[in-house]
Amino acid sequence: MKLTIEKRDLLAITSLVYRAASSKNAIPVLSGLLLETDPDTGLTMTATDMEIGVKASTAKSEVIEKGSVLVNAHYFFDFVKLLPEAQIFIGLNQETSRLDINYGRSTGFINTYRDYEYPELPLKKIKPCFSISQEILKDALKKTVFAAANTHFRQVFTGVLFDLKEGGQLNIVASDTHRLARYFCTIQPTAPEPLSFIIPARTATEVLRLLDDSPEEINIGLSDNNVSFYRNNVLLLSRLIEGQYPNYEQVIPRSFSYKVKLDTQILADTLERARVMPSDDKLKIQYTRFKFEENEVEVNTFSEIMGEIAEVIEISNASEGEGGLNIAFNTNYFLDVVKILDGEARELVINLSSLLGPAMIENPQKDNYLYVLVPLRTSN
Repeated sequence: MKLTIEKRDLLAITSLVYRAASSKNAIPVLSGLLLETDPDTGLTMTATDMEIGVKASTAKSEVIEKGSVLVNAHYFFDFVKLLPEAQIFIGLNQETSRLDINYGRSTGFINTYRDYEYPELPLKKIKPCFSISQEILKDALKKTVFAAANTHFRQVFTGVLFDLKEGGQLNIVASDTHRLARYFCTIQPTAPEPLSFIIPARTATEVLRLLDDSPEEINIGLSDNNVSFYRNNVLLLSRLIEGQYPNYEQVIPRSFSYKVKLDTQILADTLERARVMPSDDKLKIQYTRFKFEENEVEVNTFSEIMGEIAEVIEISNASEGEGGLNIAFNTNYFLDVVKILDGEARELVINLSSLLGPAMIENPQKDNYLYVLVPLRTSN
């Protein structure tokens, strides 16, 4: 195989693909990046660790000779991103089994793996299901994936749920049982029958890297245990998380005793300062106590070792319901959603039901997103 390509185009396609390769050395071939050249399709790259696979093509190359080669994905990316902005020549030396890389008057080579051992992605079994705007899916995943658990004995909580109901009503949900984020949107009227599936949080993060801020659609397909996201010349394939996701609708509170609007930026700054305070040695979780009154909110963070921060946020608009609620929340969990909403809402709404009941936080200007946060039980 031989080709020439501009550094910026080589880096662009490599950036999309290489993260799918394994970073472990247990099975060396899975740490590889498969490069294939063809005069008709240009340069194609594939990487997989058998959990996630990404395949992308670019016609922005001049293919001199058809062929394929397998190299270490992470090393190849690290090398390519440091190359000068110039035309790059890449060619496989059959005698030495090395991939030669020429840039200007400089040269280098990378040792190769045996590409005939490389597993093929099971793309033929994928059945197209529905399409969704890239900008909508990007917004949905950014506002939900962070709420999934890093680890959990119930694996479904380490993923993001896609729950498609009749009429194309799609709910995208993530929860670690202490908090829940739900994004709602409607896809095309010709949506398929209701279906639901759970993708790993890592998959959601990788899909975010593929998405543009454009109304152009990305297609979603399913097989027995895999999901694919594909657009133009880029495809991501991932295993699904098996299991039944709990009824998230039951977790969302429906009635409240107190509702208040707060300035998003002021609240974000307050929580950022609160996060500096060390965590309580007994609870092992950073938490902030909120006392909601009729015209103000007292925010308090205390550490026996380090000190105390006490701030007051005035309520510009009259609150609804009876105040006097004194509730503690995980500081980082609360800050996560405030930072999400800070970019789009001048004010956010906090809905409270009781001292131990979950709070619901939302943007008063939009009804397609909500965040449910469970209070903490503290000793003081």
